[in-house]
Amino acid sequence: AAPAAAPAPEAVSPAPQADAPDTLGSLFRQAAEQGKTKIGMDLLVNAARLRPTFEDPADFEGNIRPVRLSRGAERPRLMCFSSYMALGGVHQYAQLAAPFRGSRDVAALPAVGFVQGESLPATPEAFFRFQARVVSEYADGAPVVLLGSSAGGMIAHSVAAALESEGTPPAGVVLLDTYLPYSASIGQFENAMLDEMYEREALVSMEGVRMSAMGWYLHLFEGWKPPESSVPSLLVRAADPLGEVDPDASAADWQSDWPADSAVDVPGNHFTMMEKQAGTTAQAIEDWLADL
Repeated sequence: AAPAAAPAPEAVSPAPQADAPDTLGSLFRQAAEQGKTKIGMDLLVNAARLRPTFEDPADFEGNIRPVRLSRGAERPRLMCFSSYMALGGVHQYAQLAAPFRGSRDVAALPAVGFVQGESLPATPEAFFRFQARVVSEYADGAPVVLLGSSAGGMIAHSVAAALESEGTPPAGVVLLDTYLPYSASIGQFENAMLDEMYEREALVSMEGVRMSAMGWYLHLFEGWKPPESSVPSLLVRAADPLGEVDPDASAADWQSDWPADSAVDVPGNHFTMMEKQAGTTAQAIEDWLADL
């Protein structure tokens, strides 16, 4: 008998974009797993160089608006800044904002350049000018305190300095476990930071746009030093290290080290102080605001 005819091959159609693997994100993950984070970061930066940038805030491509997380009549209002790490976003502040509901306005700004179609700032100064403009519109003449967790604290401080130079300083700045960008204290936790970031990737999609934006900002702030500012400031430090530390090490060897006017320690590590221990972190902020 003649062999049965082979079935005609089915037409192959491209997989839907949503199901396609994210090449940039997966390559960076592979680099991190192989201990080649620096090479992976170079990949992200080079990918970001292909994206549009803006120098004038008016030329920004996108639609960044504050997201309100809490409403209340007490002043000052709080404006939170998303970190420029891949995990960054307004969700960082959801648990922190909960205790303020009914008492104080809390809003958060999304990270700039983390959504498809958004441009990236050409310089740190362009970034801060853009954020300062959004804060001014949000405050509308009312007193406001700028707040940032981790790298978001760098942004809060710098936007405060930009507003101060324009004659409209905020009432204060709160930095939540923020490290100076050239600090050796945070460098020892690089691997732990990446592990914690990937453990939380269900919160956001670690895709190419986000990853290239993170790489761009890390490149942008290489060698950067925070501008001087006379705005009152509070550093809220995590009481627990993010990873293992030398048993003989003092807290000064690993804790955040931003030169703020006041500092207070709260329970938790770099991440959990904003999550399951967010209530005590919020109370530390409220106590400082009461004396501002």
